[in-house]
Amino acid sequence: MRIAWATLALACVWGGVPALAAAYVLDKSHTEVRFSWNHLGLSRQSGRFLDVDGKLEFDAAQPAASALDVSIRIASIFTGVKELDAGLKSSEFLDAGRFPKATFRSTAVRPTGEKTAEVMGALTLAGKTSPVVLDVKWTFIGEHPLSKINPVYTDQYYTGFSATTQIRRSDWGITRTIPYVSDEIQIVIEAELKRTAISALVTAPPPPPPAPRPDVERMSLPLLEAPAPAAPSAAAAPAASPAAPAAQPVPEEAPPTGY
Repeated sequence: MRIAWATLALACVWGGVPALAAAYVLDKSHTEVRFSWNHLGLSRQSGRFLDVDGKLEFDAAQPAASALDVSIRIASIFTGVKELDAGLKSSEFLDAGRFPKATFRSTAVRPTGEKTAEVMGALTLAGKTSPVVLDVKWTFIGEHPLSKINPVYTDQYYTGFSATTQIRRSDWGITRTIPYVSDEIQIVIEAELKRTAISALVTAPPPPPPAPRPDVERMSLPLLEAPAPAAPSAAAAPAASPAAPAAQPVPEEAPPTGY
């Protein structure tokens, strides 16, 4: 599965954008942290937090090296019922006066598929810290989808994810109304994050050369052998130069007469 994540990043398959190790911050106007509980066995009720800050260090080629840090302002809780909001902020539940923020800090990331991972971390809530595992689905990376039609988003790069988990509130000492109101709390997160800095460009290694085809290799081998030198033939021998004429003997002069 790690190979699948790395391949996904190096192939630049999302938005045609090279994979980057980068820093992101939560887009607060497009991030939701929702929670729900069972109410007396009659229905599931829900609420959300309206003020969530967070940053993400994300390396698409090495997701296990990623890091997430999120802070939630407890006073921003919203259920649509003012009395319930006030009760959840009180010391009987989240105790916003003493513990104004909840935090989640990742401790490990384990890829489980091409676009999914488990993010392990520590959730601090109402003054206590316990481990939590988020099941995360990576939904997008690239230039903002509105960049072609709205200049506000030109050259703005985003990533997005969805996440779910289930916790027992009693692990954080929040036991009021159990078992009438469930101990189990389901959490759903939708987040968009804006890229703020680039750490490194992930580049793919050059592809290996293609393997030779056996039939082509067999056909090519004889062409690689140097031909043996041919024996010289008589016809091919160079013609001999014509022989110089033999030297003629010089005749001796006759002795003079009268002696």
